[in-house]
Amino acid sequence: MSIQFRQAKRADLSLIVAIYNEAVATKQSTADVQPVTVAQREDWFTSFNPLRFPLWMIENEGRVAGFVGLEPYSDRAGYRHVAEAALYLASDQQGQHIGSQAVDWIAQQAPKLGLTTVIARIFGHNQASRKLFEKAGYEQWGHLPEIAEMPGFTADLEVYGRHFTTTD
Repeated sequence: MSIQFRQAKRADLSLIVAIYNEAVATKQSTADVQPVTVAQREDWFTSFNPLRFPLWMIENEGRVAGFVGLEPYSDRAGYRHVAEAALYLASDQQGQHIGSQAVDWIAQQAPKLGLTTVIARIFGHNQASRKLFEKAGYEQWGHLPEIAEMPGFTADLEVYGRHFTTTD
């Protein structure tokens, strides 16, 4: 298996939305309860900055397998070195250790980008993602009980975090 990471391009947005909408349908990794459109994700896509808060496409054997991004945690100055990880894999690409490689990629890139902290917000019932981040050295920093009102259930949200030493 040959995994590659590359900067996301505007032409990737429809694939990003398709992968994201698969996640919406599973109710495992996003609190969006309805599929989103490309137009709805335009501002989100343009908010990424390759030099500070990038968005990468994950390719497996030359085919898009998912995407991983580092989003600003907050616009407040005190959080300028903190990012939130966004990681989504196409359903047919899950269970192949691509997620582990993506989380390792974040660990390699975060210090180069001047980031000291990366957090991940993960539903309590998403055991696979929780284990993925724990395996990569993230610790559970917070628990928000019954915070997400999903169709048919209420979900807990777990906040995971990891500190990094920057290279700048």
